[in-house]
Order: sequence, then C-alpha cells, then structure tokens
Amino acid sequence: MATPTSKVRYNIDKLKIIIKSIETQVVEDDSLYFLAQPLGQRGIPSSQWFKFKAIAADDKEILDTMIRIESMLENRLVTGALQNKVNTTMAIFLLKNKYNYKDNKQVDTNITITPILGGASNALDARTVIDIAD
Repeated sequence: MATPTSKVRYNIDKLKIIIKSIETQVVEDDSLYFLAQPLGQRGIPSSQWFKFKAIAADDKEILDTMIRIESMLENRLVTGALQNKVNTTMAIFLLKNKYNYKDNKQVDTNITITPILGGASNALDARTVIDIAD
C-alpha cells in the first residue's frame, strides 16, 4: 500500500480499478460521508483525487464514475445532516469547502411611506408594486 508521502504513478488502467473499488465501497458502506475516508483507507491523500481527474480527463467512463461517487457522498452528507446522523456544523463546513455551497444572504427591509401630496391615501393598496432601483 502506498503511503501518503510516497510518489506513485497511476496509469489509466490502475486508476479504473481504484475508482471502481471506491465506488463499490461508497455504495455498500453508508457510514462514508466524504472522499477522504475511502481514499485514506487506501493510503491515498485526498488531494490526489484532483490529480486522478486530470489523468482521466479523456476517459468519460472514469470521470462519470468519479462524479457519481462525489454526488453520492454529497447527498449522503446533506441527508445525514438533516436527519441528525452527522454533526450539522461539520456537514455545513464540508459542503461549503468541498462542494461550493454558499450561504444565501437575506435582506429584511421595512419601508414606511408617507404621502407627500395633499389628498393622497395614508395607506398603499396591497396591489401597488414599488420598484426600488439598486
């Protein structure tokens, strides 16, 4: 088994075997929530995943399998967080850092409008639309 500090050359055939075995493990073991787990069990640093993608750039089958693995783990992480099976804070951290999730910004705006013309109504009709330009 390779250690994280050793330099290992991966050819496309070896990569197919590794990726398929990771996919099988992720499908069968629902306690896996992020890529570092199956990679680490093989002595492969998680940063190697992106190098694998570069090696497999021309192999649609491998890339599709890698995307499936990422999707399964992402969905499992979200579901686990929603069902309190995993630490929600850690899940949010991983989703933001590994899957590019972003926080939505909410702006709470209260507007009070006072009529300035004589005879104008003191209340706006519920159907009135107000456009506020940025």
